[in-house]
Amino acid sequence: MLILNHIKMIKKIIISVSVIFLTVNSFSQLKTADLFMQKEIRQAYKKGTRSLSGEPGKAYFVNKTDYKIVAKFNPETRLLSGNEIITYTNNSNDTLKEMYFNLYQDIFKKGNSRDWDIGAIDITDGVQIKKFIFNGKSINVNSDNVSDRQSILRIKLPENIYPKTSAKVEIEWEFILPGTVPIRMGTYEKDNFMIAYWYPKVTVYDDIVGWNTHGHSGNQEFYNDFGDFDVSITVPGDYQLWATGVLQNISDLYTDKYIKRFKKSLKTDDIIHIITAEDRKKGNIMKKSEFHTWKFKSEQTPDFAFGMSKTYYWDATSIQSGDRRVSVNAVYKPTSEYFKKVADIASKVLKFYTEEIPGVPYPYPQITDSNGGGGMEFPGMTNCGEARSLTSTIYLTAHEIGHSYFPFYTGLNEQKYAWMDEGLITFFPQLIVEKYTDDPGYVLFKRNIAAYNKSAGNYNDVPMMINTNNVGRYAYRFHSYNRPSAAFYLLYNYLGKEKFAKSLNLFTKRWNGKHPMPFDFFFTFNEVTGEDLAWFWKPWFFDLGYADLSIDKIDNSAKDKIDVIIKNKTGFPVPVHLKAEYKNGKTKQFNLKMNTWDNGNKIKISIPSRGIVKVYLDTETTPDAYPEDNVKII
Repeated sequence: MLILNHIKMIKKIIISVSVIFLTVNSFSQLKTADLFMQKEIRQAYKKGTRSLSGEPGKAYFVNKTDYKIVAKFNPETRLLSGNEIITYTNNSNDTLKEMYFNLYQDIFKKGNSRDWDIGAIDITDGVQIKKFIFNGKSINVNSDNVSDRQSILRIKLPENIYPKTSAKVEIEWEFILPGTVPIRMGTYEKDNFMIAYWYPKVTVYDDIVGWNTHGHSGNQEFYNDFGDFDVSITVPGDYQLWATGVLQNISDLYTDKYIKRFKKSLKTDDIIHIITAEDRKKGNIMKKSEFHTWKFKSEQTPDFAFGMSKTYYWDATSIQSGDRRVSVNAVYKPTSEYFKKVADIASKVLKFYTEEIPGVPYPYPQITDSNGGGGMEFPGMTNCGEARSLTSTIYLTAHEIGHSYFPFYTGLNEQKYAWMDEGLITFFPQLIVEKYTDDPGYVLFKRNIAAYNKSAGNYNDVPMMINTNNVGRYAYRFHSYNRPSAAFYLLYNYLGKEKFAKSLNLFTKRWNGKHPMPFDFFFTFNEVTGEDLAWFWKPWFFDLGYADLSIDKIDNSAKDKIDVIIKNKTGFPVPVHLKAEYKNGKTKQFNLKMNTWDNGNKIKISIPSRGIVKVYLDTETTPDAYPEDNVKII
């Protein structure tokens, strides 16, 4: 018998909650270490690269990839050509006899498979490798030592990369940027571009599978090692360019007025309008030159992207985040209704992430929110379309900036575990929306719960521990966004904000610059909370199934109370939010945390019966695949 104290009804009473034990095996007997692990993951624990505390093991390693890139882009032909010198450092104890590179733009290559249909106009010959040199030795990419599949280029090396040594790779390449179908990047109108997934990248060699060789087909996104970038990009002289890194040569590019405005933005919390409608009419923004070369540097970064335009407006400010000021920029179309508020929104988002969840200073010296289309993230850059409302604009901005932590700062493997970042930042940025929305009817996570309830238990409801790259296009959204965000929302409510934030903070700091996988997350939360949460991890992340409560029975035979029997029909742990409605139109709510199902699948809640007309379970903020049986009329 459990006793709930201090719940006020019409009178002050003590409400008893009886737990009926119908199962022999309790969820509390589960241990996270005993949950299903793939062979590769178990082997990592045996090798000592991972630990059951959630920390990297003593034998853990992460390799480093530095890029020096010189590129040129022609907006008229959309031809991007480049030369890169890669310094690859093998920090593992393994001798590497081959290397793998991801040629992301091969998603547009004729004959390659992709997750979305594209028009014939954007089908190309893919990435053309003009030169490939390894440690000074030229490699013929058409030889038997080189093969390609989907977007992956495999090179059998002329000499090994031994443990704790480095190798230099030089690649010259070119491709045509898509003109009509922007898949996460591309052309927006005629003169606006977001250019990402644009240079040959070394794939990750990790402690789980060695070389990761999954090609880019559209859905599966990011998995990169960390490194330093030194990038020079030449474009026509009337374009402005924003990028992942810190601009090194602003005085070579802008006229003095705009340099002063930008420098002012670096020292103030106010919004500085660097390029306005009036400035566009007057011109004279850039120093006169047929072409400009933009130079950027970025340290300990897993990727590099850039955007360019000659029509966007530009707002900027800055915010103190940790021990430095972070430059915050919004560049947007003249027709945008809400993007003019994004610089201010983004600064509030950074403040929340720095001070609350995950409670870590923003990882990069600057962030630029670009008004291209859709919603896409890169280190220090986002690509966002026009949202339908201010509330949607706040959420979209917070979501895409949140990716700076997950997957970028923590090096997550989105190709296998997209839910680790998409699920997290589908959920907790909504706390920012709740804080700043102008919508008085906004209910935290209501829309997401509705999305979960609509599809839970259907063909697209696939457990998250099935790798993302094995999930089809139709199941991808539910697998990566809807189900995991519902799970994280439940976990947040169960643990409370302080404990959830503390757990996520430790996970974020432990795995900065590394490559965590789900068990590192699970074990870290277990350690911080002091509770083995396997009873929660297993159903929500490993099992086929869905949340489904019902009001099983009402007993109103007693004079002054009614007994409400609530049944958990599937065993998925969810909280109980029982509401009682009275003749006078008022309601009372009775809450039980989701671990109340630990010892059985039925509970009895006794409540005063005077004036009561209806009882029902709240499914507005509680996952429930079949809400039809959640109401009883008295």
